[in-house]
Order: sequence, then structure tokens, then C-alpha cells
Amino acid sequence: MDEIRCAPIHPLIKFIIMAYIPKSKVSILDTPGGEFINKSTGAPYIGKYLELSNGKYYEGSNPSQLGQELIIPLSSNQLSNNRDSLSYNNLKPKITKFQSKVKSVYPSKSIPTDEDYTRGYYTRYFARKVNEPRGYMEVDVDIFNSISQRKKTYDFNLYEVGSFTWNLKNGTTSSNFTNLQILERTFPFVSIIFPKLNEFEKIEDILTTPGGELYYEDGREYTGPYHIHEDIPMVGIEHTEEPHATLYYSKDLQNLNISSTPLNFNVKELTVNTQRLKNQSQNLKAPEVKGGSQY
Repeated sequence: MDEIRCAPIHPLIKFIIMAYIPKSKVSILDTPGGEFINKSTGAPYIGKYLELSNGKYYEGSNPSQLGQELIIPLSSNQLSNNRDSLSYNNLKPKITKFQSKVKSVYPSKSIPTDEDYTRGYYTRYFARKVNEPRGYMEVDVDIFNSISQRKKTYDFNLYEVGSFTWNLKNGTTSSNFTNLQILERTFPFVSIIFPKLNEFEKIEDILTTPGGELYYEDGREYTGPYHIHEDIPMVGIEHTEEPHATLYYSKDLQNLNISSTPLNFNVKELTVNTQRLKNQSQNLKAPEVKGGSQY
């Protein structure tokens, strides 16, 4: 009997067949964070994801177009079953038992309260995996306290935590930038999880002048919002790294001997008049004196 051989499947057709997943084999779910990380990058994942019947997870919500694969992080309460892990578990049974009981550390963005706004600032908290220089996430005060106090709720051996002041009112970009720069001396790269320097900012009690109070250096009157930086009035609601004009009170202008009305010269007219006077001087002739003395 002749052997029947099937023709090989074209790679493109094979890809399409593999990519199609019946809806009955997939669940579309949502995660607030702390459950999955990106398999390729290790970054924490928040948002919609697909759970397949084979136990795999993918980013997104479209079964016909799978996103990047997600995995449950091997920290805290989950351990792998490979040979190295099993050997380690046998050698360090106490550590293994501890890791099997602790919770996973999950990201959480704390929101300022009315009391925080009254005070003008509040405290933000973060955690970093000790073996990942950029493995930061913002966490809540409960996780911060648990790890810093070495309680057994979370794996305090795997994470280090920190906190800093976040300003909330009337021009926070510069002050929050400064606070993060100081913090980076101890926690390099921590700024990557706080990219919006005026996050949660509330503008109130803005300094403004209707006129007759502040002036530019050339004497022009200034109207509008201003701020005080090191006892010096300056243009704008807040002090920034971008150049912005210094303002002067009227008494300060007098000390600088600057007139409140700038001088305006018409250069073209001045040039024409100068030339006209020069021509007239050339046309003038001295009176002729004939003969000798009249005496």
C-alpha cells in the first residue's frame, strides 16, 4: 500500500491557524496591578488581559490579536519547580517557608487628601527590588511600613523602600524636581516613576497685579500673575528653569535711575536732519572784505 503524505502547511497559514483562538477558550479580564509582569521586560502590568485555557496570559482584550505574554512574578508567594530552585529549597527550608507565606508587593498610587492640600504637601512612598536598579514602583503607606519595619507580610529581603515630600500647591514643578534630585543620591533612577512633576497640583491664592505696582527693568508697567523668588518679584505663577523676567517696584526703579517712560528715537529722521544741517553748513560763505582797512 502506497504511503500517503500530506503537503507541508505554508508558514503563513500555520501562523493564522495558531493565532485564531475560539472565544470559548479565552477570558477577558482586568488587573489593577500586582498580579502580572511582562515576560520580556519584567515590567509590572496594569490593565486588560487575556487568560487562555492553556493557562497562559497575554496583554490586551482582542483574542485574535494577542499582546505580549504576561507571567506571574516568581517572588513572594510563588516559587519555581526547576532543579536549581528545588535544590535551594532543600538547603534553605526556612527561607522557602517564609517566601511561600508572604504577599506580593503591588503598585499603588496614593491620592492626596483635603488635609494634605490644606498643609500644601504630602508623603509619597515607593519600593524597589534590590536586584533591579530600575525596578521601582509606587506603593501605599501600609506596604512601606511593613517592609521598613521588617514585618512578615511582604518579603523585606527582596525589596527596599523609601519616601519623600511631594508639594501640592501653587507652582510645584521646581520644588518637586529638586526633591527628586536629592532623593536620587540615595535611590538612582527613582524619578522614572514620578514623571509628572506637577501631579495633583492645586493652584490657589495666585499673586496678581492690576497695574501701578510692578515694572519691567525698562520701565514698562506689568499686569498679570507673578511670584516671589528669594524676595524678588518675577513674571509668572511659579518659578521655573526657563528664563523669565525680573520685576521691580516703583521705588526700586528710582534707585536704578530708570525712567518709567522709555525713550524712542527715530533713527531715520535723525540721520536725515543731520545730513541737512551738514549741507547747509557747506553752502554758507563768509562775507568778502574788499580793500584795506576803512580807518
